[in-house]
Amino acid sequence: MAKDYPQLWNTVTSTSDEGRAVQILVEIVLDKEGRAFVLNLKRKDAELCIEILDRVSRELYLLSS
Repeated sequence: MAKDYPQLWNTVTSTSDEGRAVQILVEIVLDKEGRAFVLNLKRKDAELCIEILDRVSRELYLLSS
């Protein structure tokens, strides 16, 4: 069954639960079609996606130190 990436992305951008937003974003980018969806985001959404991923990667780096 195909995932509804626009709806998943809408959840990422509208939830106040940062942890849930990250979980959904991971679900999107782990899937080949999801990565294609992310690559076609409009600039504002792409910047938000990068910001979320950057924040998570910094937090993981700090936790591993």
